[in-house]
Amino acid sequence: MMNNDDLYVIEVDKKFGYMDILGKIVISPQFEYAEDFYDEIAVVGKGEKFSFINLEGKLISDYIYDDVFEETEGLTVVEKHGKMGFVNNRAELVIDTIFQEAQSFSEGYAAVQVDYKWGYIDKQGKFIIEPQFLSAFNFSEGLALVQSGGKLGYIDSKGEIAIEPSYDYAFSFSEGCAGVKIKNDFGFIDKHGRVVIKPKYYFISDFHEGLSAVEKNGKYGFINKEGKFAFPAIYDWVDNFNNNIAAVAIGDKYGFINKEGLEVIPIKYENVDNVNDGLFSVQTNGKWGIVNEQDKFVIDSMFDEISNFRGGLAKVILNGKMKYINIKGEFII
Repeated sequence: MMNNDDLYVIEVDKKFGYMDILGKIVISPQFEYAEDFYDEIAVVGKGEKFSFINLEGKLISDYIYDDVFEETEGLTVVEKHGKMGFVNNRAELVIDTIFQEAQSFSEGYAAVQVDYKWGYIDKQGKFIIEPQFLSAFNFSEGLALVQSGGKLGYIDSKGEIAIEPSYDYAFSFSEGCAGVKIKNDFGFIDKHGRVVIKPKYYFISDFHEGLSAVEKNGKYGFINKEGKFAFPAIYDWVDNFNNNIAAVAIGDKYGFINKEGLEVIPIKYENVDNVNDGLFSVQTNGKWGIVNEQDKFVIDSMFDEISNFRGGLAKVILNGKMKYINIKGEFII
């Protein structure tokens, strides 16, 4: 049986199908919309409705869903007639579409809305925490951010208040800390609600790989868990660290830095995007290409769009048409 990592979406005469890594069509173009496979199913569309197909390209159900969202923990949120539920990785509806809103599963729970109140269900669709909150967010590191009485706080997996709702703005926990707004500035608290980094930043991001992107005096930089700048805040825009690399901008030029603040890829490009196995997507003269860690082009900048490599191929848009290239920049036909 074909593996899902071996299948790639293609477009022929405005219809979508799937090819293998060698460019051979294995599911004929017949769908008006198609997404990549996950596990053994893929989302396809007809008009404004969605369904799922298996690895043979056969429809598992009629086009009955108004929307399909991202899969997490083996379950996918689907919307039907304005209500939301969940299908499993065989596209079977395992939690009926009865909720006004539903978020994806995280740590075994999903936040759902019933009659304008939010609670949490388990993977059998049973309420573990009854609807009672004005808003609710995913569990992260054992705690979930909720809104009660007009303020934000945190509950544990039993639904008990772990940190009293007292914040106007707050983030979920990441790496043991959560960003919160106190008066007019942002800082961080620990899981006991204690302030561990004093609020003094105009804005912050979650901690990623031990660093948080913060804005102070109109510039961006990164602080560590002690609240100290890892290097000076000199950037006009930054992204979070991923695999020890972060995209940054000075003025209208973009590049990548490492955790010492050193430029891995010079800040000279019109835009930058994905990082993939030592390769970097960069835009110059309005076109995208790929450079290596030595800032040498391994794939010339000629594409309107370019994605990450998956299974040895990357999806690109060239002159408005979707194509695939291999790591050498060769087209797969």
